[in-house]
Amino acid sequence: MYRTILSTVLLALTFLCTQPVRGQENQETQDSPTPHPRWALSTNLLSWATLAPNLGAELYLANRWSLAADASYGMWNYSHRTHTTPTWSVGGELRYWLQTPRWGFRRTHIGLAVRGGEFDDTFFSRGSQGEALLAGITAGYRFCLRGHWYVDAGFGLGYIHTRYDRYLWNSRFGKYEQNGTRTRNLMGLTGLHVSIIYNL
Repeated sequence: MYRTILSTVLLALTFLCTQPVRGQENQETQDSPTPHPRWALSTNLLSWATLAPNLGAELYLANRWSLAADASYGMWNYSHRTHTTPTWSVGGELRYWLQTPRWGFRRTHIGLAVRGGEFDDTFFSRGSQGEALLAGITAGYRFCLRGHWYVDAGFGLGYIHTRYDRYLWNSRFGKYEQNGTRTRNLMGLTGLHVSIIYNL
């Protein structure tokens, strides 16, 4: 089912991306500046693919700056005991757009992002419950679709901090029992998105 939905979304994006190329080139050759939007709504398709609905907004501050924020909440629940993974997270990103102001808020952007959230993973008999904090630098590129619609793809690299309790399912007493607390600090991938954007 999820493969069918993902295939349909990718097919629709392919169609939309192949249609407006000529119009986009004609628009970029005009001498007049591109009108700047005030703000936008967004949703990360990769978050939806992991069964965590996502919604975000972006505020355009000046010719080269914007501020984006989003939140997601996911609940995987295949069993009351060993197959559930509730998660939530919120994040924000300050973006700087590299192209000249003439192009508006599209093409290449870099930025600084921070994200925090909690997780409770009991997908198997071993579980972990805790929080995570991620901060790092980001890079992305925004593609034109039609009208006010865009696709924004990007990633982030930086610092990851997690603190969580480990626990095991005790079948004898029918409950989880704590099995220690762990803290991890590492450098790695702090963000990944392929988002649909609608400028307002």
